[in-house]
Amino acid sequence: MKFLIIAWFLICLMTSADSQQKTFTVNFSSTLEKIKDLGGVNGGPEVLPPRGETYGGTAVKGYKDGGVSMIRTHDVSGLQYFEYANTFWVNKKINDAYNPTLESSYSWTTADQKIDSIVTPGFVPYFRIGVGFDDAHDVYSAAPYDPDRINFTKFAEVCKRTVMHFNKDWPTGKGKSLGIKYWEVWNEPDGGFWRDSINSNAGQPGDSVAFARMYKTVYDSMKSVDSTIKVGGPGVLSGSILTKREWLKTFLDECRKNKAQLDFFSWHLYAALNPYAIAIQGEYVRNLLHSYGFDSTESHVSEHNIRLGNVDASSLKPLMNTAKHGAFTASSMISAQLGKIDKILYFRGTSFMNLFGKDTLDAANPTLSGQGFKAFTELTRFAPQRIVADTSEFITTEASSQTDTTNIMVLAGRSDDQKSCYVLISNYNSKYTTCTLNINNLPWKAKGSLELRQTMMNASGAMSETTSSPVSGTDVSITVSNFAAPAFTLLRFQYQEPTEIKENGTKISNYSLEQNFPNPFNPVTTINFAIPEEAKVTLAVFNQLGERVAVLVNEKLEVGNHAATWNAANLPSGIYFYEIRTEKFSAAKKLLLLK
Repeated sequence: MKFLIIAWFLICLMTSADSQQKTFTVNFSSTLEKIKDLGGVNGGPEVLPPRGETYGGTAVKGYKDGGVSMIRTHDVSGLQYFEYANTFWVNKKINDAYNPTLESSYSWTTADQKIDSIVTPGFVPYFRIGVGFDDAHDVYSAAPYDPDRINFTKFAEVCKRTVMHFNKDWPTGKGKSLGIKYWEVWNEPDGGFWRDSINSNAGQPGDSVAFARMYKTVYDSMKSVDSTIKVGGPGVLSGSILTKREWLKTFLDECRKNKAQLDFFSWHLYAALNPYAIAIQGEYVRNLLHSYGFDSTESHVSEHNIRLGNVDASSLKPLMNTAKHGAFTASSMISAQLGKIDKILYFRGTSFMNLFGKDTLDAANPTLSGQGFKAFTELTRFAPQRIVADTSEFITTEASSQTDTTNIMVLAGRSDDQKSCYVLISNYNSKYTTCTLNINNLPWKAKGSLELRQTMMNASGAMSETTSSPVSGTDVSITVSNFAAPAFTLLRFQYQEPTEIKENGTKISNYSLEQNFPNPFNPVTTINFAIPEEAKVTLAVFNQLGERVAVLVNEKLEVGNHAATWNAANLPSGIYFYEIRTEKFSAAKKLLLLK
């Protein structure tokens, strides 16, 4: 009897331990789609909103380190309310006498500065064009009370001239040729940002009829001067998505009946507690678009943020620097990759969303939500080919969108040269405290070296980074301990073939420049290259502005394999580029310094 009790106790212990252990399997040889670029935010790093907030210095450095790629121009003074259109508004109504075709009708200085603050550091603008509503900002009326409100031609002409200015150098020599691709017409017209001058009952289906008429006029006008751009909108309310409000269907039906095209449909998502809600609602949006014949229309979440059940905006900021928020961000981005979402733009990069805190050009200091964002975008940048990763657990029911429910997710990718494998695991809410990661079918030879660099956020919000050297081969197994929810970890496996110097006069047939190892690195990395003949070689490192920051080699070298070491201890984190030049050969690669 005593033996049976002990045996039962041991079985219970084993069962309990197993129930807390999660196993993920990654198949390096089985590829899926390319991982999407989902690194979009609203506002920043130097464009300020119209309500007078100020930030602790520029956030350019933090944005770059965090992997921000696209910035939506919503809440940007100088652009938001057509401030660059002189006297367009008179007494909160469109000026009858305003001539939108005249050069003198515009003042572009401030608008140019705002767009320059986005494009000069290398970010992509997502131009939100439209006005606002006076209930919130006391600036302009809810809708363009245009005397020509049936056709909206004057309003559309201003939109057209905006495209001409930024993409077609209008006025000639005073404009720009930026090739801005995405133009979002309006923002949340279904919730007070739009009222038909005839039907003032904002947010009702009848209101979307006039909006669809305005949208088509603007779309056709903008496309007439640049057919390469993508025009869409209208950035509908999260509430319209979650409650399936009729406004959406009426708008899409009117677009279909009037043959108004939608290059993309944008919508907002707040108040989600299930990280997978973005995929759940993305499925609804995709099916809705399909039902109205918009099969090729992209789906953009142009504002996304978690409230974790809290609707009081004043108390949201503290949530942004919690472990739960960090894991939610990582899981929601993985969910968007798995779902039918083409772009996300988080609301917003600074201030409200506070992804990157008080970043400056000299030091990046992301919040925990920013760390979750950064982990996903790093995988996107350096291992963009998605590979099979199994056994994520999440809830997919419609009712779960606003429920704090089970979610532990994995996303894996490999680099284009197949020498790196990145795996992101996000444990937002589960019973598991430990996970095992099995990576199978690696092409790497045992004689090479393998480095694993792991970044982890634990349930208390502590960030850590470790480096180890697993045994390389076709299969690798790693255990991640102390991984109770909420937590996430980014594992980076990088393989380096051994450098073999040719002897006995054996000639190397080609020039080559290898990827630096390790990459990312902190602060020392090695760059290997080979030359098939004696040659003068220059190997230099440049920052993203094209400025040379280091010269590693500048001399005549013999035939063979060579290595150069770069110590970047005196430089900030970020993306750099290294370039080799000889009389007959040149090549360049990028590398990432992470401190």
